[in-house]
Amino acid sequence: MTVWNDAAFSERLAHTNWMANTAVLMHLNERATGDPARDWLSSWAHRWFAGDDLRVLVLGCGEGWLERAVAEWPFVARIDAVDFAEHAVARARELARGISKIEYGVVDLNRDVLPEGAYDVVVAHSVLHHVENLEHAYAQLERTMRPNATLIVNEYVGPNRFQYSDDVLSIMNALLRALPFELRRPYERRTRPTVEEMIANDPTEAVRAEELMAFTARTFEVLETKELGGAVVQHLLFDIVQNFRFDDPRERSLVELLCTIDAMLTDARRIPCDFLIAAARKKGAMVTKAARPLPPRTEQANDVEPDPLRRIPLASRVLKGGGLDEHQRRLLRVALLSQNPRRANLFAEDARLGPFGRARDWKWLLAQAPDDPAIRLLLETAAAILAPT
Repeated sequence: MTVWNDAAFSERLAHTNWMANTAVLMHLNERATGDPARDWLSSWAHRWFAGDDLRVLVLGCGEGWLERAVAEWPFVARIDAVDFAEHAVARARELARGISKIEYGVVDLNRDVLPEGAYDVVVAHSVLHHVENLEHAYAQLERTMRPNATLIVNEYVGPNRFQYSDDVLSIMNALLRALPFELRRPYERRTRPTVEEMIANDPTEAVRAEELMAFTARTFEVLETKELGGAVVQHLLFDIVQNFRFDDPRERSLVELLCTIDAMLTDARRIPCDFLIAAARKKGAMVTKAARPLPPRTEQANDVEPDPLRRIPLASRVLKGGGLDEHQRRLLRVALLSQNPRRANLFAEDARLGPFGRARDWKWLLAQAPDDPAIRLLLETAAAILAPT
């Protein structure tokens, strides 16, 4: 089976990170862009990289995937990419050898000064939640942006030092217990790390993450935000995500079910949103969205199978009282797809099929789900967590 992965993300992520899975990346793409086959960067850039001959600053470049992608766009003239880790900058410089648009530097956003009025676009990806001196960092962002510059932020904005609530921990463990042991090994349950453990492991991790959007809104005018979610699934999948194979229909479906449940909880405000993307401009600026067409989708996006809800007999589809909500329909689609001997890269969601089941009827949904113990237990757990009391 032909699949695609977002090499841009995977270069930056260790295999234990929750995003080191194609199904998770497709879910995040869809949350960010409305399309699982479109990555957040190109979609947001074609809206908020306004103008031509742009000078771009990439913060937290890591090994450089982001600026190498941006360098391919003809409307970008120059990219300065920086990181506080010298070894990462050295590796990024090596990988970008021969790309004349890119210049690299080592910068600590806690203390270093950025050039004044230098950039048309600043992109901060997974870096600001490592900055302790946000007062200095945001002052430098405002300083280095030209009058009509834009800022794009893709960040963890959840609890400082991962001190999430008992409710989030309880939901996480309920979903973990619903997974087959061979996929969640060696974990019987998750525990919340202590602040001391977090600092010992990485003193910069999520040091002031909770304050990022407040700083962004105070310093700039926020133009657009998209909530990616992740409060439960990022910690649940940590260190076990590599157990789930994308080319195994059942294992892929289990990941997609977890992501959908996380989205349901986020959108219902049962859990906070830990990851988001935002675009902002300097206060008083006049910059508006760019009018560029989106780049074409990849060839692999043509590998699409019919809406799995068509498998449900017509007599069973429509009942009185409305139908399942959008998230429940996704759960049922993914559950049905878990039984495929092979899965296409994408699946259709045919709006012409009309309502399914009674309004938010978990009992009806479960009656249509396949007789697979792991799939059913995960759906039953979701119903117990999400069903109104």
